[in-house]
Amino acid sequence: MQKSFIFPSVFEENYREYEKVAGTFLEAMKIVNFNEKDYIIGELALKEGNSPHKFLNSSAADLDYQLLGLIGLLVATQGSYSKLVLTVGFPFVSYQTYKNGAIDFFKGKHEINFDSRPLGGKDLETVRFSVPEVDVLPEVEGCVKAIRNGEINEKDNFFVASLGYGTFELGLSSPGGLIYRTTCSSKGLMYAVNIMESELQKDYYLNLLTEQQIERAFQRGRMIINRKNTDLTAMREKALKSYYSEVISPTLRKKFTDEDFYRSQKLYLVGGGAMYDVIVDSFREEFKDILEVIVIPEPNLAASKGYCNHSLELVKEKISTLENKDSYTCVGLDLGNNNTVVTVNNDFNI
Repeated sequence: MQKSFIFPSVFEENYREYEKVAGTFLEAMKIVNFNEKDYIIGELALKEGNSPHKFLNSSAADLDYQLLGLIGLLVATQGSYSKLVLTVGFPFVSYQTYKNGAIDFFKGKHEINFDSRPLGGKDLETVRFSVPEVDVLPEVEGCVKAIRNGEINEKDNFFVASLGYGTFELGLSSPGGLIYRTTCSSKGLMYAVNIMESELQKDYYLNLLTEQQIERAFQRGRMIINRKNTDLTAMREKALKSYYSEVISPTLRKKFTDEDFYRSQKLYLVGGGAMYDVIVDSFREEFKDILEVIVIPEPNLAASKGYCNHSLELVKEKISTLENKDSYTCVGLDLGNNNTVVTVNNDFNI
């Protein structure tokens, strides 16, 4: 059975000692002595940090990728599993460049020191686990696996558009695999967030908020500015419409031919951007005569679920060679620019 965990992709260097500030581990994540420094991560960084941040579309050589990746694997152990079969992904534009670095970083043994006191614990704790198998997929391929191998169980050709914060991913999938000519990466939702931020700066001083803090306000559709509760929904809708017309629609026109539309009559939307009605409505308006536009359930979890499905395939290939099988779990890790999603599945009929 699959289970997904999600936390904000932000961190901040921090040496304060916290005593019981949250009720769950996802709200109380603090890694200590990581390259001789301590960091608060996720919700704790948003709540207690001064400038929680993340780099955009980072690689395994970057600090944020390493911190979020390791804390994601710590979440995946669920306190019970010491061997993780892992799949991660990258946008299509950076997949070939970053793939080997991610494999080198994740594969092998790991030791993480974390502070349990923010959760109500008494001291520092150390968790050890290993990643004996790791693979890397293009993000759009992970989404395809979620659609084909998950609850939807799609058997026909279909288009897929992954609307992430950092990138917009696109492709046409057939039962035999992706048609690579149709795959591409373009600007993500940050394009719309930047538009909204520019508009806000005409009238308000934003107090040096980080990109991630602005993006959270974009998600909520409201923010407190100068002690006033400010409604951002109209500004957000305008920014999203501009994003669709300036980025998404031209990309679709460039990558998909009339022959491609003959091959499929379905377009699946995944990623956090699929949770905005104005984006979905824009797709449906443009393609109302030729495509059925479908938003999958929990679209922001699609890539992670697809990666987890791929890890399950890896386990089944090697099932006869595994030792101490009860210590294994399959993991799909989606290190997004907005949120990190960890999906696990330890029910692989061993």
